[in-house]
Amino acid sequence: MSGHPPRVTYAPKLTAYMRKKRWRHIAVEHASACGCCVDLSEVATRFVDDATADKLRAKGCVELHGELGSVLVARGMEYDDEVELGLRSFFGAKDITVHGIRSWSL
Repeated sequence: MSGHPPRVTYAPKLTAYMRKKRWRHIAVEHASACGCCVDLSEVATRFVDDATADKLRAKGCVELHGELGSVLVARGMEYDDEVELGLRSFFGAKDITVHGIRSWSL
């Protein structure tokens, strides 16, 4: 992570879906599972509306600007100079893919 904001790019499928559904914001947050046999941190993504985006900003999320709106990254997450967002579908459910943002690294 350098001193300047990263370049955020969207895959064409994601751009088309966001325009069709009128989404303007994506949240990127921690998803952690802890238990007796697992201690795992992953990245969770979701589309959010304007009101939720305002709440995430108030919580201190870092706001990265992309071509269609903002990407709100939870505090403590790391990101590269380039962030790539995509869209995949699994049995009709849409999932935002992200490269260049992670919960943490060693």
